[in-house]
Amino acid sequence: MVIALEKRSSPGYLDPGAPQRQGGEMQKNKHVLIICADGESREKVIGTIHKCGLSPVSCSTLDDARSLLVRQHFNIVFCSDTLADGDFRAVIRAARPIPVIVLSRFAEWEPYLVAMNAGAFDYIACPPDPGETERILWFALRESSRIHQADQVAA
Repeated sequence: MVIALEKRSSPGYLDPGAPQRQGGEMQKNKHVLIICADGESREKVIGTIHKCGLSPVSCSTLDDARSLLVRQHFNIVFCSDTLADGDFRAVIRAARPIPVIVLSRFAEWEPYLVAMNAGAFDYIACPPDPGETERILWFALRESSRIHQADQVAA
């Protein structure tokens, strides 16, 4: 199931189509893929993405994520550590070089190290803290911009 999320007009949400300033950089039409079957965690991440002025797209399976990654450009990917049809390792391989942030129900060192060694950009224990999620999101967006610029120079 794929969910393209519409603009929110409620207080606390910014228009994802409107340019936003963060760190001197304009943010518009930046897309974030969220692959997560857990509704609470997904909604918290989506709320943070909206707050940052970015456009979220959500799905709950690896197959849907692969299809979306082929059809659309994403700047960042959030992914649950386990999915019904795979796990974050397959998402990291499919999304390269896009930064992938792993969402996990474990707040322990071992799963964190496994994710980081697999190539994750970062790791967030669920339910995700909005402040931590926003901080990691901006770091990942900078990395995504750096990768995109390097790809343009190489081309």
